[in-house]
Amino acid sequence: MQANIARVTVDGQEQDRDADLDHHQRFEVETDSGHRYVVTCEGPPVGSPSDWNVTGADEGRPVGHVRRLGAGMPGSTTYRYKQAGAWFSGGQQHDLWNAVQSLLE
Repeated sequence: MQANIARVTVDGQEQDRDADLDHHQRFEVETDSGHRYVVTCEGPPVGSPSDWNVTGADEGRPVGHVRRLGAGMPGSTTYRYKQAGAWFSGGQQHDLWNAVQSLLE
């Protein structure tokens, strides 16, 4: 069952839902079910494509991957996500927060 994000922190500072997470190299996520995750950008978190890895904070287990693609239309960005070990993309969202949430349990 997919969990909802209860809290996101960047450098220990809690972020609200409107936070622009795209410009951060690393942030942490806690779900309403109490699971914690670390989201880390593989390179500079600017431009397209950008790639983020999502891992379990406690055990370091890979959970999934999110790739930011260029905007199809002005103001519209696509984020493809997939579970760790999956052959094909699991889906897409239009913001990083929702794409990461789609991977969590």
